[in-house]
Amino acid sequence: MTDIKYYPLIDCDTEGTEKVAMIPATNGSTVKAQSGMWIEEMIPHYFRLYTKSSCSADTFYIRCPRCGSALKRISGSINETKRGLYVCSACAKK
Repeated sequence: MTDIKYYPLIDCDTEGTEKVAMIPATNGSTVKAQSGMWIEEMIPHYFRLYTKSSCSADTFYIRCPRCGSALKRISGSINETKRGLYVCSACAKK
């Protein structure tokens, strides 16, 4: 069984349109307490975006924590904090 990984996201540019993942943690409550935005990897190469506040998730790009490629959004938001589902097409092909 693989552990669920939580990656805090930070801005990679001055406009805040590009996000990059930090070092993963397996304790979700720690990441939730310290970060306003993070991705959760439950299935390898698939990431669910979470935010504390309501923001438009369509206005920025998220980089894959493994290879650095842009993640592709494959589903919409579930609610105000549980956002879209993303996949890394480059890593999934390997």
